[in-house]
Amino acid sequence: MKRRGNRAFTLIELLVVIVIIALLAGMLLPALGKAKAKSKSIKCASNMRQIGMGVMMHADELDGALPIATNFAEPELSPQRIWVTALERFLGSRKVFLCPSAPGARFGGDWANRSWHPIGYNGATTYDPRGVEGPATKPKLVSVSEPSLAVLFADTPSGPREKKYRGYVFSPSNGKRNQFDSRRSTPLVSDRDLVAEMIGKLPSQLKPVLARHGANGDDTGRSNLVMADGRVDTQSAASILRQDEGANLVWNFTGK
Repeated sequence: MKRRGNRAFTLIELLVVIVIIALLAGMLLPALGKAKAKSKSIKCASNMRQIGMGVMMHADELDGALPIATNFAEPELSPQRIWVTALERFLGSRKVFLCPSAPGARFGGDWANRSWHPIGYNGATTYDPRGVEGPATKPKLVSVSEPSLAVLFADTPSGPREKKYRGYVFSPSNGKRNQFDSRRSTPLVSDRDLVAEMIGKLPSQLKPVLARHGANGDDTGRSNLVMADGRVDTQSAASILRQDEGANLVWNFTGK
């Protein structure tokens, strides 16, 4: 009787092994992709938490003053024109202003490069001494109503200025109105890039929030949010859009 002993794989057996490996890889790769995306989202939230801490340090040092989203008292060439400069000295690293989930984004710490920021500040904190582009009084942390629900920062779409991106800021007043409480009127928000979709509008009519984390194009994607009490929250675009029936957040905390 012949002993079978060790023998090489037949071609059919080898093909079976290859198919099994391919099937396992097909099952594992989506899970690995989701884990990588989740890791990036967590890192983005960590960066935003540090930004929130910077806001608190800014307020402590400057008699409760919030950073100003856009300071129209400053000329366009002034580094004090946008909020980034006010917080940079409290944070120590420019990487904090970036979100790993936003490919192509970069630090844009002046007026000319403000569109590249993937984390935007609430435009309710704009200051214009003329009272034209924003309130004529500088924002104070103590004046923010319901700070645990008031959104200071959110994920925003970023890109070149000529394509109407304004990533450093989002507008609290360009989206759906709340007929019962104007403070809970929502900004433009989606897990799609609304700047690209609404290219025909003026930049001032855009400035949306981008729920980039886990985005599927159906508004189930989520945005990291920094609240006025320093807490970091995460909400889906769909929940934000439901207003007081969903996330119940305060966006226009100036009440205007």
